[in-house]
Amino acid sequence: MSHISTSEDSSQITQSRQTAKTLISPKVLIALLLLTAIVRLPGIGRPLLGSFATKNVVYGMIARNWAERDAPMWYPTLDVMRGGHRALHMVEFPVSAYLSGALWHVFGGSLDVWGRATALGFSMASVAGLFLLVGRWFGPNVATGAALGLTLSPVAIIYGQSFMLEASLVFFTIGTFYAIDRWLDRWLDRWLDRWLDAGRFAWLAVAGVCLALLLLTKIYMLVVLLPLGVMFLRSDRASRRGSTIWFIAIMALSLLPAACWYAHAANTAAPGGPLADRIYFSVRQSVDDHLPPHPLLFDVGFYRRLLGDLAGVVLTPVGLALLAVGLSDRRWWRLLPWLAASLVLIVVLPRKFHEMNYYWMAVLPPLCILMGIGWDVIRGGRPIVGLLLLAAVGFSLRYAVGPAFVTPEEDLAVPAAGKAVRELVPPGQPVVTQHGTGIDLLYYCDRPGWTLEPEERDAQDKLDDAYRKGARYMVVVGGTMRDLEPPCHRGEGFAIYRLREP
Repeated sequence: MSHISTSEDSSQITQSRQTAKTLISPKVLIALLLLTAIVRLPGIGRPLLGSFATKNVVYGMIARNWAERDAPMWYPTLDVMRGGHRALHMVEFPVSAYLSGALWHVFGGSLDVWGRATALGFSMASVAGLFLLVGRWFGPNVATGAALGLTLSPVAIIYGQSFMLEASLVFFTIGTFYAIDRWLDRWLDRWLDRWLDAGRFAWLAVAGVCLALLLLTKIYMLVVLLPLGVMFLRSDRASRRGSTIWFIAIMALSLLPAACWYAHAANTAAPGGPLADRIYFSVRQSVDDHLPPHPLLFDVGFYRRLLGDLAGVVLTPVGLALLAVGLSDRRWWRLLPWLAASLVLIVVLPRKFHEMNYYWMAVLPPLCILMGIGWDVIRGGRPIVGLLLLAAVGFSLRYAVGPAFVTPEEDLAVPAAGKAVRELVPPGQPVVTQHGTGIDLLYYCDRPGWTLEPEERDAQDKLDDAYRKGARYMVVVGGTMRDLEPPCHRGEGFAIYRLREP
């Protein structure tokens, strides 16, 4: 890779940055942000049901219990009962969920909408950040193509308006790279004091904050240290001892919050610990489930699935074609460390990428930059650009509309059932819910409680145990409880039953 660091390449990088500074149009950026909002807004008022509903309501419960019930921030708390108390979700530190909870607590309204609006805000900020970063690296045409790729990626649309952490993950990633790039920008030396370097250090501090939040959100994003380190080593600052010390110090400091949090999470979930019986899910379970090497790595079907995802819900056929064209251009070599880090992530967590397509959000930015390079290579007259854009929008909506904007028919009764429970059951009194295998109904009940799966073998034992622990009602969506007939309240698609004393 030594040819990447030649003076000729440095000159090309400088020229591309100069071009970006003079030609990047605020009008283009505004248009991209409007498009980002337009393709996500239709689902913002929808309940947290459908695609990955459990994941959505987990963060909704965490946000609500912290904002409304003073659950400690360092103990993310759910409404699911474990060990006689609300359960704990000791995995990542849910930065964006707490932000949504704070906004809801201050301004009121719907927590669901605030959760989705937070993701939308992070999505728009990510598009802006990628546009500015790629503009500095490759100029305005590549920047426009990359930002369009992020705007129209189906997974970016689906999870860019969901009550999940993935939209913030993308923003913290791009923010880290952008801030490091600004810190490495030698143009600032013309007007800043070279000894204090105050403005430059501010960008390094911003990078440290973004990286710390990124690692708190998802610890597997440690892989970005590889491309960040290469960025520094390629710069002229690598030859200056003071800059090297500051870079290493800020990177190390950025690791501390995540190190403290994950040590705390693992200790809280330790078997035999005082809070072990309250754990709903923990980082310990996550590590055990995904210890490498995973058998999927030796399954040809896994790689077919990856390619299918890339050509479908991740990039669409248009995006994958642009990515392939981008690989024909020598400029993509600059992205090699970032792409290598993305590959490491897929190799370490193959089951995650195989089963949960929102993990593609972690590797989406470099893929979008490759698409931007492809966009720049084939750019031509307005008809070509227009047809490409039209095809990209069509494919994007094809994959995104269902999971992003449509509530499945079997879930339509959930909000009404939850409202009926809130009117019937006093606050704080636990309830039993049954709606498939998820906990979404419990979230809309806004009561602590248990979930009972259909046809569960020891259902009566669990109902008796719930009664002893204070539950007096059970709500069922999409089914009936013959042993508890008749219901004390029935609505369209749901029924509420009074539990019998054991």
